[in-house]
Amino acid sequence: MLLLQNIIFIPCILALSVSGMRLHNSIMADKRKENIKLEILRHTVFSLLILAGLIISSIIETYISKNIFMFLIKYM
Repeated sequence: MLLLQNIIFIPCILALSVSGMRLHNSIMADKRKENIKLEILRHTVFSLLILAGLIISSIIETYISKNIFMFLIKYM
């Protein structure tokens, strides 16, 4: 039953880590404050979208996986 949650969870964590690395590389490559602010804003918005995905993953783990597991136990 962990498969349902991890289908969302693992790609979210990987995408967030790639976004963090891209943020670091762009800050190191271009030190102008305007560009740094824009990159941080992009990363923050992306992080909030990933947070929404992680919340959905938690809801799946908490409610849906439990109900599927209980349904399967009835018919075994």
